[in-house]
Amino acid sequence: MHNEDREFMRLAIDEGKKSRPEDGRSHPFVGAVAVKDGKVIATAYRGEVEKGQHAEHTLLELKLGSESLVGATVYTTLEPCTTRNHPEVPCAERLIERRVARVVIGMHDPNPRIRGLGFQALQRARIDTEEFPREFREEIESDNREFIRDQLAHFSKGATPDFINANKNRSLDHWYEMVNAIYWHQLFYRDEMHVFIHLIEVTGGLSLIASQKKKPKVDSQNFVAKALSWWMSLCGKVQINSVETLLWRKFPHVCPYCLKCPHDSDECNDIKNQTGSRLDWDKLTEIGKEGQNRPKSLGDWQRMFAEIYQPQAIADNRIIFARIIEELGEMAEALRVFHTEPGYFLTEAADVFAWIMALQNFVELKDEVPRKNRGMRLETAFCNMYPDQCIYCGSYPCNCPPIVESTIGRIAKETPLGEGAYGQYGIFMTPEMTDHRFNPAKRQHH
Repeated sequence: MHNEDREFMRLAIDEGKKSRPEDGRSHPFVGAVAVKDGKVIATAYRGEVEKGQHAEHTLLELKLGSESLVGATVYTTLEPCTTRNHPEVPCAERLIERRVARVVIGMHDPNPRIRGLGFQALQRARIDTEEFPREFREEIESDNREFIRDQLAHFSKGATPDFINANKNRSLDHWYEMVNAIYWHQLFYRDEMHVFIHLIEVTGGLSLIASQKKKPKVDSQNFVAKALSWWMSLCGKVQINSVETLLWRKFPHVCPYCLKCPHDSDECNDIKNQTGSRLDWDKLTEIGKEGQNRPKSLGDWQRMFAEIYQPQAIADNRIIFARIIEELGEMAEALRVFHTEPGYFLTEAADVFAWIMALQNFVELKDEVPRKNRGMRLETAFCNMYPDQCIYCGSYPCNCPPIVESTIGRIAKETPLGEGAYGQYGIFMTPEMTDHRFNPAKRQHH
């Protein structure tokens, strides 16, 4: 980031301090600056020309309505909105329509209905999207502390009925983007193996479904949503462009071996014995090109897998859980060789997703969920677990500490007193003791 950027950010902050509230409620202080060819072409602040009018609207429409902004940079102290009352046009949409090249944003909108969506809308439109540096963000948040406090006062853990109704039919790729956006900062410095470990940890929760073991305050249903979210995080970490494409490549509404829906178990076994479980990728590609039955929402994907692998054909959910563990083992191998053979990950990731869907379909079958309603339970659980913000801290992106106390399992809290210590009286060795015992060069003299 250049010194000129900091000058323009400073100007946007100073403009924002001039904002005029339109009523007695708390409203944000927002400033915006448009720069082209290194020169400021206009500035604006909220309510400058019209009472209650957003700074970006004032900047783009009232001041620069006839100007070409192709290639320009806009600095705004608040994330551009994605919803406005008709006939107003959302600020993010205005920026996209004016074809600006870059948008630099001071702080995320604290409104849970907007937070992060402005960033995503701009990025999907291929607009370079950046943030102000920390010291400027802190000043902007300080200026807007009353507005932030009022917005957070309306926050409640989990999703509201309105949120569920509005978002339960989101596409799988939309959920994929949102989950990775919420935890972008938390996962940034973790490699794919660390993310995979979290997926394994959550799979332990899936075992509650297989074992039917009851635990207080634990909803086994939520572990399916958690497992899928960590699967999405892992796909994000290895930079999968579209998880929908990843899945459709192997499961284009047919079993990838017998190429039928529903799949034929006997024919599948014969084909696997003949081919050594090799897939006819050309045929799968040909089937997938038709794309007529390609799922659109998370619930659609669950229902598709129920059609391919009918849950009534499975005798015991412990079989499904065993297959999930098997597929996770193969995914571990795919990650081990990922940097040499990245393509191996694609087919294993698809298999893990398919067996998680099988488990969900089996549970809903046993719970006598009507066929037409299958998938709704999972969509609702996903909305509750990931309501466009972290349910633990209520922030987007997540601002939780590295380890959230409430997420530590009971086993970690049942360690015998004193055995967690290092050295002579604990169960763990100090680094020096480990080096002395295991280093081959030092063991010669031991």
